[in-house]
Amino acid sequence: MQRLQARFVPTLRKALAAASVLILLGDLWSAGVAAQPPEPTKPLDLAIIVVPSMTQAEAVLRQLKSGTDFMVLAKEKSTDATATDGGYLGKVSPGELRSELQEALQGRSAGELTGIVHLPSGFAILKVLPEAPAGQDLNPKRITSLISTGAIRLGAQVSGFIEAETAMQDYPKPSGWNRNMRTVCQLRKESLATATDTVHEFLNSPDLIRARQSTPTDLVQARSALAELYVYAGDMERSIEEWNASYQLATAAVPGYVGNIMESLGASYLHKSEVENGVYSGSGEMDIFPPQHPGASYAHTEDFKKAIEIFEQYLELFPDDLEVRWLLNLAYMTVGEYPAGVPARYLIPEKDFHSTESIGRFVDVAPGAGLNVFRGAGGVITEDFDNDGLLDVVVSSMDVCDPIHFFHNNGDGTFTDRTEQAGLMDQTGGLNIVQADYNNDGCMDILVLRGGWQFAQRKSLLRNNCDGTFTDVTEESGLGATVTSSQAAVWADIDNDGYLDLFVGNEGTPAQLFHNKGNGTFEEIGHAAGIDQTAMSKGVAAADYDHDGFVDFYVSNQNGANFLYHNNGNGRFTEVGRQAGVQEPAFSFAAWFFDYDNDGWPDLFVDGYVVSIDESLKTYVGMPHNAETMKVYRNRHDGTFEDVSAKVGLDKVFMPMGANFGDVDNDGYLDVYPGMGQPSYTALLPHTLLRNKEGKLFVDITESSGTGELHKGHGIAFADLTRQGREDIVAEIGGAVPGDKHTMRVFASPANENDWLNVRLVGVKTNREAAGAEIQVRVRNGEGAPRSIYRTVGQSSSFGANPMEQNIGLGPRAHDVSVDIWWPTSGTRQHFTNVAPRQYLEIKEFASSYTRLERHPFQWRNAPARPVRAWRKDAH
Repeated sequence: MQRLQARFVPTLRKALAAASVLILLGDLWSAGVAAQPPEPTKPLDLAIIVVPSMTQAEAVLRQLKSGTDFMVLAKEKSTDATATDGGYLGKVSPGELRSELQEALQGRSAGELTGIVHLPSGFAILKVLPEAPAGQDLNPKRITSLISTGAIRLGAQVSGFIEAETAMQDYPKPSGWNRNMRTVCQLRKESLATATDTVHEFLNSPDLIRARQSTPTDLVQARSALAELYVYAGDMERSIEEWNASYQLATAAVPGYVGNIMESLGASYLHKSEVENGVYSGSGEMDIFPPQHPGASYAHTEDFKKAIEIFEQYLELFPDDLEVRWLLNLAYMTVGEYPAGVPARYLIPEKDFHSTESIGRFVDVAPGAGLNVFRGAGGVITEDFDNDGLLDVVVSSMDVCDPIHFFHNNGDGTFTDRTEQAGLMDQTGGLNIVQADYNNDGCMDILVLRGGWQFAQRKSLLRNNCDGTFTDVTEESGLGATVTSSQAAVWADIDNDGYLDLFVGNEGTPAQLFHNKGNGTFEEIGHAAGIDQTAMSKGVAAADYDHDGFVDFYVSNQNGANFLYHNNGNGRFTEVGRQAGVQEPAFSFAAWFFDYDNDGWPDLFVDGYVVSIDESLKTYVGMPHNAETMKVYRNRHDGTFEDVSAKVGLDKVFMPMGANFGDVDNDGYLDVYPGMGQPSYTALLPHTLLRNKEGKLFVDITESSGTGELHKGHGIAFADLTRQGREDIVAEIGGAVPGDKHTMRVFASPANENDWLNVRLVGVKTNREAAGAEIQVRVRNGEGAPRSIYRTVGQSSSFGANPMEQNIGLGPRAHDVSVDIWWPTSGTRQHFTNVAPRQYLEIKEFASSYTRLERHPFQWRNAPARPVRAWRKDAH
C-alpha cells in the first residue's frame, strides 16, 4: 500500500489541482463574479511570472519561496512579454487588472507573493515589489492582457489536455527522450495509462481516501480529473460515468462545482453522440453551420437529447450563459429541431449568421479525392514536391504517435497516400509544418515543428531527395543542436546571399535564427542578430515591409506585445513593434504579411486568440466584446502601420487556430479563412470565410459558401489543386487530443468567369524558390481603368502553407496584362507585356522571356461537375 501511495500521490495531487482550477474558475465566470467593476485602489509596483502549465508554476513558486530572486527567475522562465524586464509590470492599480489578479493581490503587502493564478495565457505568480527597479518604465502595451475590460468567460474546458500534459511532465523519462519520437510516443501512452490508473485506484480504495483525509471537494476533483483523462482518450462512456458521479457528489456537498460539471457532462454527451453518428470520421453537411437543410436529423439522437436536457437544466441556473445557449442550439440542430424547437428565451437565431453576399457554394471533395485523412490538430502544406506540375498535400498531427501523411496528386481528381514510400512513417507528431528549398536543388524540403503548447521536442528537417523520398538531416544540418517547444517558423534570406535562412519562434525560450551556410548546414545566430527574445510565440511571418531590400520578421505572441524585427542590413535586427504600431493583440496566434489593398506594400494580419466561445459568439449576436479583436494593419509606406481593423470590418473576436489567405473568386483581392477552435469539446464554432471587397471591406460569406465547419480547424491552405485556375481551400480539421480527431476537408471553389494568371518563379542568383521576390501584374477589366495586383513569393500564414507558385486572380474580362518581377538578391527587374490570361507561366531570374507551362485541368472525383474552360491565347 505504501508503494502504491508513493507512486500515485504526486500525480493525483497535480491532477486534482488542475481540475480544481478549471472547475472553480469556470463556475466563478459562469456566475458573473468577474463582471464587477474594479474599485479604485492604491497603485503598486508589480512583477509577474507566467508559465504554460500548473506543474511549472508550482516549481517556480517553490523556487521563489526558497529565496530565488523573482526578477532573475522571470527572465529565465516567464513567457510573458515582461520577461526581458524581469517581469516588471510597472506601478499599476490593482483595480485596473483582471478580476482574478485583483483577488490574488488582496491583502498582499510589499515583498509578498500571490498564489498561482490561472489566466487565459497560462499560470501566473505576482509579487508586490517594495519599490520600482532602477531604470524600469511601464510599457502599457505589455500589460494589455492583464487589464480588465470586463468579464471574459472561458467556460468549461472539456478535453483532458491539462491533465494529460501534467501526467506527461511528471512521468520518469530517460536521458534524451525528447529527441526520439518513438520514445516520446511510448512515454505519452505510459504516462496517460499511469495517471488514469492512479486516480481510478484512489477512488476505489476507501483506505486511501481515509488515509488522505479526503473531503467531498477532493472526491469531486478526483472524479472530474478521471473524467477528463477519459475525455482525452475519447472514452466518452467512462467519462460520462465519472461526470455523473462527480455531479452527484457536488450536488450533495460541493454546490459551487455544479455548474461547470453540468456543462462538462452535457458537452460529453454531445461529443459522444457526434462520434457515434460518424460526424468526425465522415464529414458531411450536418456539421456545417448554418445548416443547409433545416430539419435534417442524425440517425441516433438519444444522447443528443440527454445533452439538451442537461443544457436546459444548466440554463435554469445560469440563463445568461451565451456559451451553453449556443451548445443547446447546436444540440437541437442535431435532432432536426433548430431553430423552431429551441425555447425562445435561449434561441440564437440563424439570421445572426446570414451572408449578405454570395460567390457560390463550395463542395467538400475530400472523400472522393482520398484526402479525408483522420487526424488531430496539425499543419498542412500544398506544394509540388515531385516537380510534375501538380500540387501535392502533406499534413501533420499534434499527436506524437501519428506520422505525417504525404498525398501525391494523381492528376485525375484523386490523391494517393505515399507516406511509406516517401520514408516518412517515423516522422510522428508535428503541430506545424513548413516547406522550403533550403539547399537550392529545385526540390521542396519540409521542416516539422513540434512541442507547441506542450513540452520541448525535436524539430525535423526533411531533405527532398528529388526521387519521391525524404531523408531526415536534422542533426547533420545543425538544426538539432537544441530542443524547444515551437509551432512557428519562417524561411527567408536575411542577407540576400541566395540561401534561405530560418527563423524559429519558441515558447518560453529565446527565438532562434539559423543562418544558412550554403553547404547544407546552419549556424544559430539569434543572439548576435538581436532577435532572441523570450516569449510564448505562436506565429512568425516575413516581408520587406519598408522596401529597403532586406527581409524583416513579425512575431505574434500569446500574452504580451508582438514583435516587429527590422532588418538593419548588417546582420542585426532592431525590434520596432511599438514605433510601428503593431504590438497588438496581446493574445495572438496566426499572423501574416499580405497586400490586402493592392497598393504595393505589405500589410499585416494578426489573429486575436482568447479561448472564449462566449466572446466569439458576441461577434454574431451583436453584443459588445470584452476581449481584443483581430487586427489588420495597413502599411503607411513610412515604416509604420495604421490599425484599420474597424475600417475594413474585421474588428471582430473570433477564436482561430489555423488561418490563411487566398483569392477564392479570382477578383485580385486576397480573402481570409480562419479555422476556429481550442482544445475543449465545447469549442464548436463555424469557420468563417471573409471575402475582400476591393481592398476596402471584408464581408462574411460563410453561410452562402457552405464553409462553416463546426469542428476544430488548424492548418489552412489555398491552392489550385485541379489546375483550373481557381484556389480550393484545404482545411486540416481536428482537435488537440486523440478523442477529438476529424477528417480533413477540401472545399472546392465554385466556378466563376473571372480571369487569372499562375506564375512560378525560379531564382538563379536569388534563392531557387524565389522567396521574397515581388510580382506586379497590371491589368484592365473591360472598359475600366488599368489597375495593379501585387503578390510576394513565400508569404503565407504562420499556420498553414500555400504553394510558392502564385495563382493571381485578374477579375472579369482581363486584357492589356503585363507582369513585372523584382528579385531581392540580384536587385534586377523583369517586364513582360501582352501576357494572355489563363496561363501557367514559369519565369527565371535574368531571363528575357517566360515559359508557358502545360497544365491539364481536371475535375474532382465524385463532385458536382464544374465547367473547365480551356486556356485561350487572347483575352478578346
